[in-house]
Amino acid sequence: MAAIVCCAISFASGLAGLLFETLWFRVAGLALGSGVWASSLVLGAFMAGLTVGNLAAVRWGDRLQRPLRLYAAVELAVGATALAVVSFLPPLTPALGRAFSHTLGHGWLVNALRLGVAFAFMIVPAAGMGLTTPLLTRALSGRDDNFGRVLGRLYGWNTGGAMVGALCGELWLIPWLGRRGAALVAGTLNGVAAAGAWAVARGVVEIAAITGQALPSPAGAVGRPVGLRAWRLLGAAALAGAALLGLEVVWFRFLQLFVFGTSFIFAAMLSVILLGIALGAVLAARWLGRDRHAHRFAPFVAVAAGVSVALTYALFDPRVDGVVFTTGNYLGAAKLFLRLMLPTTVLSGALFTLLGSAERLACAGASEATGKLALANTSGATVGALLSGFVLIPRLGIEKTLFASVLGYGVIALLVMGPGGRYRRLVQPAAVALFAIGAAFYPFGSMKGRFIPLVVERYQKGGARVLTVKEGLTETVIYLRNSFRDRPLYHRLMTNGHSMSASTYRGRRYMKLYAYWALAVNPKARHALLISYGIGTTAKALVDTRQLESIDVVDISRDILALGGLAFPGAEPPLADPRVRVHVEDGRFFLQTTDETFDLITAEPPPPRGAGITNLYSLEYFRLVHDRLREGGVVTYWLPVNQLWPSEAKAIMRGFCAAFPDCSLWSGAGLQWMLAGTRGARGPIAEGAFSAQWHDPIVGPELISLGLETPESLGATFLADAATLDAWTEGVAPLDDDHPGRMRVDYPTDPIGDPSYRDWMQPDGIRQRFEASPWIRDLWPEALRLRTAEYFAPQATFDELATWGRLDPVESLHDALTGTSLRTLPLLLMGTEPDMQRIALPLYEAGQRDAELELEVGARAMSERDYERAAVHFAAVSSGPRQVRAQILRGLALHLLGRDTEARQALRSVAGLPMSPVEAKGGRWLMGLVERERHGPAHDAGQGGGAVQSPPR
Repeated sequence: MAAIVCCAISFASGLAGLLFETLWFRVAGLALGSGVWASSLVLGAFMAGLTVGNLAAVRWGDRLQRPLRLYAAVELAVGATALAVVSFLPPLTPALGRAFSHTLGHGWLVNALRLGVAFAFMIVPAAGMGLTTPLLTRALSGRDDNFGRVLGRLYGWNTGGAMVGALCGELWLIPWLGRRGAALVAGTLNGVAAAGAWAVARGVVEIAAITGQALPSPAGAVGRPVGLRAWRLLGAAALAGAALLGLEVVWFRFLQLFVFGTSFIFAAMLSVILLGIALGAVLAARWLGRDRHAHRFAPFVAVAAGVSVALTYALFDPRVDGVVFTTGNYLGAAKLFLRLMLPTTVLSGALFTLLGSAERLACAGASEATGKLALANTSGATVGALLSGFVLIPRLGIEKTLFASVLGYGVIALLVMGPGGRYRRLVQPAAVALFAIGAAFYPFGSMKGRFIPLVVERYQKGGARVLTVKEGLTETVIYLRNSFRDRPLYHRLMTNGHSMSASTYRGRRYMKLYAYWALAVNPKARHALLISYGIGTTAKALVDTRQLESIDVVDISRDILALGGLAFPGAEPPLADPRVRVHVEDGRFFLQTTDETFDLITAEPPPPRGAGITNLYSLEYFRLVHDRLREGGVVTYWLPVNQLWPSEAKAIMRGFCAAFPDCSLWSGAGLQWMLAGTRGARGPIAEGAFSAQWHDPIVGPELISLGLETPESLGATFLADAATLDAWTEGVAPLDDDHPGRMRVDYPTDPIGDPSYRDWMQPDGIRQRFEASPWIRDLWPEALRLRTAEYFAPQATFDELATWGRLDPVESLHDALTGTSLRTLPLLLMGTEPDMQRIALPLYEAGQRDAELELEVGARAMSERDYERAAVHFAAVSSGPRQVRAQILRGLALHLLGRDTEARQALRSVAGLPMSPVEAKGGRWLMGLVERERHGPAHDAGQGGGAVQSPPR
């Protein structure tokens, strides 16, 4: 019974410990930054605290007469101090920011201060955590002299509790209770563990008697000096810790190629590792219960662990139900995690227990054995994690780092071989064979030849080509290039297997809008800050603006910044501009530690659902941004509502508007929205200053090519002002640092967003809100505001085309050509874009002729309302896959020229040819229009034999 209670106590302690560890890393990310150095130093401080606890157990653990009572006191101390860290570290962030501001520019000094702060806060609770398992092992070993069985049970149940803590924290506790509420639950669990230990110490006669006497040692262990064998075992434990924590780093990086790294996904991956360790420890305990000398098989277990690393990688298939990417498919993601990590972690958990059983023979007491084992394992784990993340992956890559782990397990097998006998004769050849088999059959080249092609497969179907793959400190970066006529058209940046930014037409439009909108509203801006560089589109818009005197760029990834020039072939990349200052840092930490203020702050951080990214969308963060703006300054911020539930989008809006009372919402491109706010901007702005960008020789043509052809079209991207946003978000609590769980773990069911977003984007409603907005009336030039009314309908067409694609391009094209003077929107409706035009037109002028170029040149003529010339070019496309589209466009051109007989002939010429549903619908609409104008409105477009029909497919 006592053993069961102690296992339950260990389970509760492990659950509380993992919850606190999760919360510590969250609050440390707020105060100390979330970059790779900051996170690693926080991990190092935590591990150092555990080491202090292990050392205390080694030195004094076996001298204790009442270990359970001390255990209870330690659990209470852990709960109280751990709760204090969660409660008091965030409020100290401003003071820490001022302290760090004096170290900026001195990387080593910043990191030294980070390490010192993290260690100071974590030393007491982490040391207590490091002391608990040795104390509990010492107490239970008095009742059961089979140390290996005791260690395996306690270690397994403690790790099992940690697994539950990892999942419960992200799934329920943090979302439901917030950061402080989850910390209170963890502290309560520490209290429960303490109460359980105290009750066992006082209420069970056998345990009470045992705690009052010296504990027996295994036969032959008393007085035995620590020899080479013991040191080899400790070396093996250290190497086992290094191998497994190094594998954790590598596995997490590898799996993120296929599953997007949300906080829940990281918790799920960690829970699989903890599940494997727990199972392995419990199984080893049962094994040792039947054979207390089972530790002699530890070399075989180490060999099996190394083989499993190689086999699981060689046999790994990232496809679940035929789909490579499992974003949002959590059951599929779990299958991937179990398939890759579970076998090795089960063997690793068993190996730790067997090593502990062997180490006990060389120690005078159970607490000493547990403490030494934990000390070696923890120290090795710290080194392994840092070595993998900072050295091996950046230098060798994921694949070779995995192979290093295979070899590491081989070394462990050699270290733990017994002094002689038949097992040595078996183990030594087995360990040597592992090296030989690993070298000969390890699947080198799988990353480049199999996994990376699977990652980029869906983009290569669109013609993308891989430019480079960089396995760096913080992520695996993949750059892709899409070409048109063998010339670069756009580039795509992928990090850890997922598209993060692309210089597509739609991407360039909304990312450059962040700069162009802000500079129109604040034409006196001179100092700009960009948080998150991405592919460099927003940075390019900023450096193209000659009025800016300084541009600070902050990004957490040195590799992304270093590769940024790939997106600008043949041109100077934005970071080469002498006005640009680059800061490799977490954006929030930079704002906390800089004393500078800015006229313009803009940001396009990773998607809000990513792990740790809620820190860049919270109320506290937006207030920090507000404080770093100069008077009259402007902030623009990415809001990808296509990736958000309405409740999440509203929570972000609510927080933003709490920081910026004059907040407003704008449409960048479809559901790529933009939040905007100012620090006391006042108007009205003079129309000449507001419109200056359209007269700039560099910025002006780019604005036109992006469809923002006039200053009026900028106003038409309006969606809502502060009053409307307040009504939309009524009753919704803001996303704040204490409640990151307001970002749900599941993804929206509709990949293009909730239907309510479309209701918010109806052009008539937007126009009414724009015209009624007091903020718009105060800031916008009066005449410009009045002229904006006619641009809301074209903007709605653009948003529809960019998002839902449910409009009829031919009907919309007709309306755009006859109802507006716009040129870019007609190009988009004809299936081309300005960048393709820049490539195609010079080729045509150089004498090249084919259907593709004829379509491009015809589209240009059509957008310029030169319908005669357009009809000639479209007529040249008389065969091939582009014939249907060309003849429908020719029919429209002829109709606009008033030559309806020829228009009908053009449409009838493709009747019966294979065509897409969109082409068929457009042809029928155009034929109906031609027939209605010929016979009058009463004529039915479906009669007369003239409609274009789509044959069965």
